[in-house]
Amino acid sequence: MTETIEHPLIGVLVGKAEDGIIQFLGVRYASLTDRLAEPELLSHYDGEKIDATKKGRQVISPPNGCGIEYGFIQQSLQPSSFEISDLDSLHLNITVPSDAHDLPVLVFVHGGGFVLGSNAWPQYDHSRLVKLSVETGLPILAVGINYRLGVPGFLTSEELRAAGYKPNSGIRDQRIALKWVKQYIQGFGGDPNNVTLMGQSAGAVASFLHLQSEEPLFGQLIAMSGTSLALPPISPEVAETAYALCLKTLGIQELSETNRVRDIVHGPSPKLWTNIPAYIPLRPVIDNDIVFRGPTHEDFSSGPFQVEAVLPGVKWCRRVLIGDCQSDASIFSYSLMKRQTGIAKAFHNSLSKYLSNSPEVVCALEQAYGINSNTTDEVALRNILDAASDIRFYAPVLAIGNNWPGETYVYHFNEPNPWEGPWKGTASHCLDFAYLFQNFNEYLTPTQQELAKQFAEHVICFIHGKAPFPSRQSARSGAMVYGRPRNGAAFVQSVSPNDFGRREKLFQLAQGVGLDKLNAAVGHFLDGMRPLIDQNRELHHT
Repeated sequence: MTETIEHPLIGVLVGKAEDGIIQFLGVRYASLTDRLAEPELLSHYDGEKIDATKKGRQVISPPNGCGIEYGFIQQSLQPSSFEISDLDSLHLNITVPSDAHDLPVLVFVHGGGFVLGSNAWPQYDHSRLVKLSVETGLPILAVGINYRLGVPGFLTSEELRAAGYKPNSGIRDQRIALKWVKQYIQGFGGDPNNVTLMGQSAGAVASFLHLQSEEPLFGQLIAMSGTSLALPPISPEVAETAYALCLKTLGIQELSETNRVRDIVHGPSPKLWTNIPAYIPLRPVIDNDIVFRGPTHEDFSSGPFQVEAVLPGVKWCRRVLIGDCQSDASIFSYSLMKRQTGIAKAFHNSLSKYLSNSPEVVCALEQAYGINSNTTDEVALRNILDAASDIRFYAPVLAIGNNWPGETYVYHFNEPNPWEGPWKGTASHCLDFAYLFQNFNEYLTPTQQELAKQFAEHVICFIHGKAPFPSRQSARSGAMVYGRPRNGAAFVQSVSPNDFGRREKLFQLAQGVGLDKLNAAVGHFLDGMRPLIDQNRELHHT
């Protein structure tokens, strides 16, 4: 079925209606003059009826990206294919109850490492979450953002900037989308002054970058399995290295500067995902315009004035809900498996070089997590990922949860992955949103469905400005735990990581070098920076 509305600013839109929920799909929020251009907010529409019953096109990214993410989740939904577009992919999916009026607005930024993702993917469908919000008596309106990824979203260099192309197009897209919501969402039944931004994984990393803006963009933040503490913006120098490597892999390094830029901007789009290896860091870069240096653990431990100095958004983002999955670092296993042979030794060598002045910290970390050459490669890989889960995901949640100047709510998602695959039985990366959006319910037991419902109801409650469970400030410590070591959802009042299914040793280890350096050292190994550095050296010798 379809439903037609007359938006006071946009005009007539035809949406897809089912079971009391209307979806307006593929609604454009910005235009582009070319692949790398700055997004321009759509300030007027041509007045013709807009057919918003079909999903919009995917940005330039791997066509099989949805299947890749199903592999992470270990369960697929209905098979789908997605058209790809250079210029017509900046759009929103808007999901509303049929009688929406001044509802709290949820804006969702998908993850995917800044190289994969689309609001059109079935796992990101918001219709069931919105329907549940109606059933619980706390209706919401949900918006899913499509934004540029990979080369169009995050490639930058001096010569691209000299040609007029600003860095961080993907972040600029998101910011324009948030401004579009402020301007237009009321006509769909949403309250533009009651917006919650939710990001998962890379989407959560991006969400924290928006807090570097002095301009209020949203009132609340939900960060799932990602922070800019764990994945800070790269430096301009690293971005130049990434650019040089992209030129080489695209086979255009010998062209003139003008022709190189022309090829990147106007060349065939398929090679932008088939030729670019995963180790090249295409992600937010410090430009001192919209992306500045990321906040650090030291910043958060230095008090509210320092937090406000690096994240001005703490003045206008009044509340934060933040959490992690018990085995979030499972997402790195897919790249590390290629390096699994002798991985304990490789890990030791990498950390020993990065922490050359603190060999005792390297030794203590390896002992704490059982990382040594006496274990099998498979066990060593799992133990390395346990350490990474604690350092890159759990520790940032605590740093932000304990030191945010406003109100914070902390959760830990420990429910085991129920589906066949290498991460069955663990709370793997991406499992949180698979439960939250209710789209995998047919593949869950009744008990698992109930946990998914509890998780979603807590999120809905937060979006409405209510307390889903005790805040960090009111309880002084403690967090909501979904799954093990208990069944279902339970608020756990404790300061011991063990009570949340985490490990005690982490903060003792960090006393030697600090969490920032420990995170950077582990990140250096996980991100596979060695091949990048080696290839860059080769570039300068050829």
